[in-house]
Amino acid sequence: MGAAGKRGTRCELCGGAAAVHCAADSAFLCLRCDAKVHGANFLASRHLRRRLGAPAGSGSSASSASSSSCVSAADSAESAAAAAAPSAARAGRKRRARRAEAVLEGWAGRMGFAAGPARRRAAAAAGALRALGRGVAAARVPLRVAMAAALWAEITSAPAPAPAARKGGEAALLRRLEAAAHVPARLVLTVASWMARAASRHRAPPAEADDEEGWAECS
Repeated sequence: MGAAGKRGTRCELCGGAAAVHCAADSAFLCLRCDAKVHGANFLASRHLRRRLGAPAGSGSSASSASSSSCVSAADSAESAAAAAAPSAARAGRKRRARRAEAVLEGWAGRMGFAAGPARRRAAAAAGALRALGRGVAAARVPLRVAMAAALWAEITSAPAPAPAARKGGEAALLRRLEAAAHVPARLVLTVASWMARAASRHRAPPAEADDEEGWAECS
């Protein structure tokens, strides 16, 4: 058995367990690095790679392209898609987080906060929602309600707001949030209180569920 079939061979890019050998590149690669390298362009994708443990001569013949011991271009495409999936999911979550902050900032602005304070309150409220994670979804709290409650909790726990926002006291602020978010004030207070208790008990892992359906209601 050649060097490609030896046990314990490491990937030459990341150091992980190698799964294939590329004769054209004279390199051992794991499946993830193989997908990155050979998915880069059409020419690279045509390199014949042999899975470790396959017969040593299988990668040198033209017929090896159809051999089950070789990684085909289709395998590389699937591997590349699998490797890209986590990145796409993270990008989607970042987009939703930015959208949530924009909505919260808009609500804070309608409550009377200037642009800077509104942006800071929105960012802090969005962070509080992320910290609660799946707890909000598990409690079946609608996204709009949770966002309004998080913003209210942040506003009431922060130092005194600017005079324009402070006019009329907390009651006036709560009425403005109710009008901006279209969430009843009593519900905002109830959920804000629940969120404070939940945050003090434990920190759940950030939610990864797709809340896209709820965003349409929060514009």
